[in-house]
Amino acid sequence: MSNGSPPARRRPTTGSSTGSSSGGATTGSRPAVRRTSTGVSPSVRDEPESAPLPVMGTKLVCSAGPRAGDEFALEDGEYVIGRATDNPICIPDTSVSRKHVLIRRVGGGWAANDLGSGNGTLLNGEPLTDETPLSHGDVLTLGDTEVTFNDSSNATMMMPMPSAPPSRPARSRPAAAPAADAGGEAEEASGPAVPRRPPPRPEGRVRSARGRAAVTPADPAAQQRKKRMLIIAAGVFVLLVGVLAIMKMQQQKAEESQRAKAQAAQHRREQLGALFQDAKNLIRDGKWVEAKAKLLELQEEDPEHVQLPDYLARVEKEIPNQAALDAAKAALDKDQLGLAATSLSKVSKDTQLFELVRTLRTSLTDKADKRVRAAQGMLEQKQIDQAKAVTDDVLVAFPEHRDAKVINEQAARAIAIRDAPPPPPTVKEPPKPWDQAVDRFRDGDLQGAVAMANACAAKHSQCKALMGQLTDFGNLYKKLEELDAKGLARLLDLDKKITNGRGSKLSRNAGTRAANIFFKSASAAKAAGQYGRAMENAQRALQADPTHAGASNIVSEMRAKAKDVYLQAYALKDTNPEDAVPKFKEVMAMSPPEDETYQKAKTWVEKLSK
Repeated sequence: MSNGSPPARRRPTTGSSTGSSSGGATTGSRPAVRRTSTGVSPSVRDEPESAPLPVMGTKLVCSAGPRAGDEFALEDGEYVIGRATDNPICIPDTSVSRKHVLIRRVGGGWAANDLGSGNGTLLNGEPLTDETPLSHGDVLTLGDTEVTFNDSSNATMMMPMPSAPPSRPARSRPAAAPAADAGGEAEEASGPAVPRRPPPRPEGRVRSARGRAAVTPADPAAQQRKKRMLIIAAGVFVLLVGVLAIMKMQQQKAEESQRAKAQAAQHRREQLGALFQDAKNLIRDGKWVEAKAKLLELQEEDPEHVQLPDYLARVEKEIPNQAALDAAKAALDKDQLGLAATSLSKVSKDTQLFELVRTLRTSLTDKADKRVRAAQGMLEQKQIDQAKAVTDDVLVAFPEHRDAKVINEQAARAIAIRDAPPPPPTVKEPPKPWDQAVDRFRDGDLQGAVAMANACAAKHSQCKALMGQLTDFGNLYKKLEELDAKGLARLLDLDKKITNGRGSKLSRNAGTRAANIFFKSASAAKAAGQYGRAMENAQRALQADPTHAGASNIVSEMRAKAKDVYLQAYALKDTNPEDAVPKFKEVMAMSPPEDETYQKAKTWVEKLSK
């Protein structure tokens, strides 16, 4: 053929593409595919893969405070963090409340909520006022303690970025074919065979009848059918576009509806959270009645609130406590100490208003002391009725107040004397002979007293008995400087019998000497640890000479020592009563019978001896 025959087509290799470059055609290759933890992603062949980071569990890490360095794993459920030992997470920090903050799972994540703590909770430095979702790395501050929320499920997986796939080389036109040789074929420079276009027909060539028949117009019916199919295809396309548009609009409306519902739910949560926070603020301010109203309102809006029952129970318990404290404060303002003490006794021991309770009790004690001093002044001014009324009120609040009891008893005796009927008149009897002898003895005239008693001894037995006592006294008094403690005690005892306990001038020297002897014995007994004997001799010294300073000091020391021994015996009474009884008896020997410690020790001796 004059135009040359086209070269035979060669089927391209599967999975390759033909391209050209300077110098010839090249075949592109498909990039390699590697698997990652999330699926299959393309990358350059033979490119190394990086291993993903290990995924750790969700946990709280204590970064500051008493438990710094400790970690707490979080699983499904909720965790209360606080100072109480029954909490799932206990933080022994005095700046942390017993029930401080709640960590609970919400949906696929975790959230934190303050439980009305005294010092509050900070989330990343901001106050935590309502339930707030937690993110990886958030820091919660509870007083002096800080905990960090670590959620490794949100940690980033480390992997290399996939390289861009190699670009497919662009096709280029084949180089101009060389002129046909005798064989009529030309070889390609490289790559697969590309069909070449035959050279143009020479001008002036006449087409044959078969060629003209091939280019005649198509059948009109076929054209109509083709046109109809195009119209149908266009209609189907328009219909599909309309359906897609309608579906898109419905999807947008659904999304808008979902967003509106989510916003409404969020708004409701914010309202409920604000209501709950208002209730907690009122609780912190001690406004329990107002807090109860807020909590009841929250209960109507959200009956399933997790923390609501605990708060309601606390409010119900604190409302009567608050009423009792208000009554106590009002009574104190009016100086009604008994009523104030009665109101304070109604406050439960586990109240959260313990600071106010302590303040009112301190004020009650101070006012009681002040009122007792006022009653003492009233008693001195002979206002015995007012003094009795004041001390009666103080004793209702403090039944064991010693000064109030003393003033009350004095006022009661004065009132009884004032209100008692006058005694009947008494007839004064003439002085008796032996009374005159006693008066002479009290004045220090021993010989005159003996003479008067001897004069009436024959007529009156009293004079005879007095004569014998005076004689014995005179015999001992002559040997005053030689008498020991026993003789001095007998001399002083005779003096009391003669004068009916009123004492005489003659007994003063004997009393001073006897007091010095007894004081030495008391000092020796005290040094030897014989406290009962020391107390006995010191009391004898004071009986002989009530002004003896050394004996008074020993008595005071023994009374203080008796209190210490009493405490030791009291500690042994339950575990070792056999050892406690001798110590209680020692307390009785070391203190006078009118002492309070003596009476307590006597009571325990009687109880433990049964």
